Amino acid sequence: MNDSYSTLERRFLAPARRILHALFSPIVHTLAALHVSPNAVSFIQVPLAVLVVMLVPIQPRAAFVLFVLALILDGVDGALARATNRATNFGALFDQYCDHIREVIVIAGLAWHGTLNPFLAGIYGVTYPAFNLTLYLCNHYRVPLPFVIKSYLVVYPALFAYLWLGVNVLDVATALSIALMALAIALGLWRLSRAMDSSPNKKF
Repeated sequence: MNDSYSTLERRFLAPARRILHALFSPIVHTLAALHVSPNAVSFIQVPLAVLVVMLVPIQPRAAFVLFVLALILDGVDGALARATNRATNFGALFDQYCDHIREVIVIAGLAWHGTLNPFLAGIYGVTYPAFNLTLYLCNHYRVPLPFVIKSYLVVYPALFAYLWLGVNVLDVATALSIALMALAIALGLWRLSRAMDSSPNKKF
C-alpha cells in the first residue's frame, strides 16, 4: 500500500481504473504502438502546466482545456504502464513528482497573475506535497487515513469557475483546501507517531 490514497479512495480504485482503461483505450493503444514511455507521458504534464500559466490572462478557457488535458494524461500514464507491462515503483514515484510539479506551477502562476493570494499560494505549495507524503507514510506503516478531501474536489472547481466563467473564488477554495489538508496531516502524524514508535524495526 505504498501510495497516497485514503481507505475510501482505495475502495473505488479498481473500478475507476477499469473505467479509465475503457475511456483511454484508444489513446493508450496509440501511444503503445508509437512506443511512447509512460514516464514521458507523465512528464508532459509539466510543460502543459507552463502553457496553462501563460494562457491564463489571454485565453483562460484554452488554459482550462490544457489543464484538463494534463489531468487526463495523469490517468493515461498509469493505464499505459499497465497495458504495456511497464509499471514500476519508480514510474509511480516519477508520476507523483510530475503531478506535484504541475500543481505547484499552476498555483504559482495564478499568484503571479494576481488571481490568487501569494501567501495562500505559498502555503498551498508546501501543504500539498506534505499532505500526499503523509498519506504515503500512513499507508506504508499500515495506518491509512480512512477519508480525506483532496484538492481536486475543492480547488479544481474554483479553477473552472475562474477560467471558464470568470468567477474568482480561488482564495476561498485554496484556503479551505489548505485547512482540510492540514487537518489530514495532523491526523496522519498522530497515527504515525503511534505506528512508528510501535514498529521500530520498520524503516522508511
